[in-house]
Amino acid sequence: MFINKEFLHDAIDLHIHAGPDYMPRYGSAITLAKEAAEAGMKAILIKGHLLSTVNAAYEADSVVENIRVFGGVALNEANGAFNPRNVEAAARAGGKMVWLPTVDAEYAIRKAGQGHWISHYVNTSTFGYPREGLEILDDDGKLLDDVNEILRICKSHDIILGTGHISPVEALILAKESHAIGYKKLEVTHPNAWLEDFNYDVLKQLVDYGGTLTLSYGVCSVQNGGQHPMEIVKLIKEIGYEHCCLITDYGQTVHPAPTEGLRVYAHMLQSLGLSKDKIDVMLKDNPARLLSV
Repeated sequence: MFINKEFLHDAIDLHIHAGPDYMPRYGSAITLAKEAAEAGMKAILIKGHLLSTVNAAYEADSVVENIRVFGGVALNEANGAFNPRNVEAAARAGGKMVWLPTVDAEYAIRKAGQGHWISHYVNTSTFGYPREGLEILDDDGKLLDDVNEILRICKSHDIILGTGHISPVEALILAKESHAIGYKKLEVTHPNAWLEDFNYDVLKQLVDYGGTLTLSYGVCSVQNGGQHPMEIVKLIKEIGYEHCCLITDYGQTVHPAPTEGLRVYAHMLQSLGLSKDKIDVMLKDNPARLLSV
């Protein structure tokens, strides 16, 4: 008769933006952790484009009971770009995820120039300073040596490497190498944000190489392209729920609480034809495997 909050029991959100940050955020890591714990969630992973979230996650994990909180580092220019020492330090400090460039990715900058909604995030993160734009491939189309090393660091520490906002071509070459070395925690970051490039053929290749897709509910927001949730349902049915995780990518002040966003997301997908069992796999089992929790 009323809403069912059982969807959130033991759920995990692998992508929430926490404050303080260079732009206003919904709440701190501690606030996010408290709300997730109250909702019965198992874990959250907090993200920052220009700041490591490892320390903030550790503090929240230490003071909030009945929830695990993890952080990581995004390899944008402000964070040292492709610096293996940075990745090694983050992993040794307890970081659970490394994102390849996001707002500083050449692909994202190019998409912003073409009028994609990502321009809001790309264009507000330079503060007037020059930015080159980062690619993970060299002039011969091969992974940069430092990117290869970063991939191997993530494998050795058993942490997640996310594609961030790199191009489909880059993601495929990375996934092929990831598969070749037996790495099983490659995350393809919200490909539903750019299905015009990350089409089904590309996504099928990425999951065949062992990648896991994280599908963002934030992309359904009007300021983020306004994708209809049925597009996500179609994607899941085409690619397979066993290869997907559900994320909010919330934490912006224009969104409600990430916990509420995740609950609505789950109910929305169920109302559009996905079974609760399949949603549970994407909310609980698949992210738990990536986090080893």
